Amino acid sequence: MGEPNVLNDQIEFQELGGEMNNSNLFGSPMILPGVRPASPFGAAPRPSLRAKLVRSINEIMEQFFGPLMSRARVRRTVFELSQLDDHMLRDLGLNRGSIISTAHEVEERLHGRGRDYGV
Repeated sequence: MGEPNVLNDQIEFQELGGEMNNSNLFGSPMILPGVRPASPFGAAPRPSLRAKLVRSINEIMEQFFGPLMSRARVRRTVFELSQLDDHMLRDLGLNRGSIISTAHEVEERLHGRGRDYGV
């Protein structure tokens, strides 16, 4: 094996205009007519106007119906736990006095909603 030829590398670098950029290193990018160039790093395409509209509507619906759904889940949990007898509640580590607070804790852990919605 021969030694690397530093002189040839310097001459090639000078022939490239002394600049090290992607076009000099990899050639010019291929651009197709009517096609938007994609990132070589696999960046996701920008969302369409329709996608932005759907996302905005979903956010509005979540802001409006989210508290109602949260309250309904808490009420359902309280109802279900209230149906259990004292022995079953004790097996779960609960008592009748902790049913409401437990329902709120479960809602907060699972859905990130605090106690501001009531029962």
